[in-house]
Amino acid sequence: MLFENVGVLKADGTYLPAQYVGIRDSHIVWLSDTPPVEDFGERIDGKDRLLIPGLYNAHTHVAMTLMRGYGEELPLQSWLFDRIFPFEDKLFAEAVYWGSLLGMAEMLSTGTVSFTDMYYFCEETAKAALECGIKANIGRGVSCFDESKRFSDLPAYAELKELIPTYHESGDGRVRIDVAPHAEYTTRPDILRDTAAMAGEYGLRMQIHVSETNKEHLECVGRHGMTPTALLEQTGVLDRPLTVAHGVWLTDTDMERLAKHGTTVAHCAKSNMKLGSGIAQAEKLIRKGVPVAIGTDSAASNNALDMLDEMRMAGLLAKGVSCDPAAFPAATLLQCGTRGGALSQGREDCGDVALGYRADLVMLDMTDIGFCPAHAPLSNLLYGAGSRAVCMTVVDGHILYQNGEFTTLDIERIRLETQRCTDQILRM
Repeated sequence: MLFENVGVLKADGTYLPAQYVGIRDSHIVWLSDTPPVEDFGERIDGKDRLLIPGLYNAHTHVAMTLMRGYGEELPLQSWLFDRIFPFEDKLFAEAVYWGSLLGMAEMLSTGTVSFTDMYYFCEETAKAALECGIKANIGRGVSCFDESKRFSDLPAYAELKELIPTYHESGDGRVRIDVAPHAEYTTRPDILRDTAAMAGEYGLRMQIHVSETNKEHLECVGRHGMTPTALLEQTGVLDRPLTVAHGVWLTDTDMERLAKHGTTVAHCAKSNMKLGSGIAQAEKLIRKGVPVAIGTDSAASNNALDMLDEMRMAGLLAKGVSCDPAAFPAATLLQCGTRGGALSQGREDCGDVALGYRADLVMLDMTDIGFCPAHAPLSNLLYGAGSRAVCMTVVDGHILYQNGEFTTLDIERIRLETQRCTDQILRM
């Protein structure tokens, strides 16, 4: 396809007016203010439109759309142990499949092209992603509360051994498998060590929750005499390509450790605020050399999977807390939500509108009131129009969402099946 006469916003915030963007074989092969001579097939009029890199959700639990609004106004530990874990104990494969599709539909309709997921019944999420056309790094959550069990004894170990050969790099690399210990407080050092060893054996990335609450952070110090980040370094987890979610209570030394290892922090501003966990120091992390990406966390704690709204909130929080209107500038936010997220998933040729990159693109309608007047398209995108202006989402050159319609999903059936599965769980 060829986008004609379209405004382009690159990952670094650079705005290019009236561009021609040609896509062939899943990649961007033409980017210029002059039209190409060759025929690209379908021509898309870009007048009054803005083309941006697709958004990368660096941390979520997509099937938890099933629990949207189920555990409201509770601190993290009560939210988890009194509401979420009991609900999850009743989960079954079909529920995760439909809940995953619902989350994918929400993300596509708001401009997300890829997500990093940690959950259970991962085969169902992988199948859903392949059918949908979205990209995903899928991690089977690893938890253990039984002191007699080793990692190799856990269901997660057996599932990963099946997931890796079946789904890793499937769908032309769209779906990847990660190793995902849930957190320090839900595992043990030996399990962390063994998960890191498995990731190393298969060449996989890792993801984990770290220092989300002050309670979690301090209790780890009490148990092990060190912070969660220090424990991850000691157990070899930081030696793997890793995304840590939240990082609200990281110390300066923790940040330096993460910078040394090139570990990405997924900043989940709305979820952390909603659960009363605190506010991660995203700008300080960036100053210290820590890669930062943006994540929504789950629809159970956010309660949305809207990356543009997440980026807006991250920017406003940084400005409000620091009393500095220049904090977390819009260009940095866009970089974190696009290229930063792609790199956190190990997708080197993704996350920007650039020659040779994968055609993961979002087109927005600049006739939306939030873009008028168009003094600053980037600021209008993040602080004005937001996701309501999304009119097209493209993954690997395939249009998956356009003008309120999904090309690969039956959204009405997804709604009905998700509600049916939720009702079934609540009756158990």
